[in-house]
Amino acid sequence: MAKQISAFVLLLLIIFLLSSTMATAAIPPADEGELVRQFEHVIVNRQPIRPPVVQNREHNRNREQATDTPNLDGKVSWEGQTTWCIAKPSTGDERLNANIQFCCQQPDIDCSIIQPGGRCYNPNNYYSHASVVMHLYYKANYKLPHTCDFMQSGLIISQDPSVGECIYEP
Repeated sequence: MAKQISAFVLLLLIIFLLSSTMATAAIPPADEGELVRQFEHVIVNRQPIRPPVVQNREHNRNREQATDTPNLDGKVSWEGQTTWCIAKPSTGDERLNANIQFCCQQPDIDCSIIQPGGRCYNPNNYYSHASVVMHLYYKANYKLPHTCDFMQSGLIISQDPSVGECIYEP
């Protein structure tokens, strides 16, 4: 019994020594205020992620430029380029129709332009109609890149997609 107690005491002593050695080698935990300050820059200086833009500088020369982040004037631009949001050409009709329905339910979007008699009714297809209203939604929301996502069916371009009487305002 004495040997068992001695072995138990020795085991406790080894555990104590190991734990105290690990505690001195460990990095002291940060207080809560330090942890908040460490991540403060992530919250305060957060910038939107910008998807790549198709470059065509010649096409947009001499046009009014805007920024992709709202400023005090309410103007919008993308690194000095005018941009538009259109549907990806590979998008299926079901997704395009869903995008049209979503955009047309928004209070700032005038979908009468894609109705019969509207200036953007022709060409009369889902792709053209979706592109028109997706751009209106993008423009109404300060041309922030995420407002042209539409479940990955939107595409930000720098070449004016206007066709005939259907003018996409920058």
